[in-house]
Amino acid sequence: MKRGILVLLAAVVIGVVGAMITRHFLKSSPASWLCQRYELSPEKSSRIEALQKEYGSRCDPCCDRMCEANARLEQLSLEAGLSQQSITPALRDAVAETDRIRTETRIVMLQHFYAVAAELPPEKRRDYLLKVLPLVIDSCGSK
Repeated sequence: MKRGILVLLAAVVIGVVGAMITRHFLKSSPASWLCQRYELSPEKSSRIEALQKEYGSRCDPCCDRMCEANARLEQLSLEAGLSQQSITPALRDAVAETDRIRTETRIVMLQHFYAVAAELPPEKRRDYLLKVLPLVIDSCGSK
């Protein structure tokens, strides 16, 4: 009986600790993780937080435009497919528009990543860039 209670108590304690840790990480911003990972000073941490906010204000409109362009592309693609048409000029334009927005978004991301890397100690920049560049560059499996 005592053993069962101890096992139950241990499970509860582990569950509470796990919930606290999960809650902490879920509340943390990507900038907080970055600052902890690369052991940045409070000044650098503040600068990274500011860069993250600036990036969000530039990125959100790009994402909205991309969603709209993707919805248009999907609609035109479906219409062309259902009517057994070939690629229409409107469909071709919609594909080009999604590519243009994706290119702009990738440039904004790269600018942000380079700005963040510039705040890191020189010996940690490469590690950071190797972690984030796959978000922008399809490396086809190369490293």
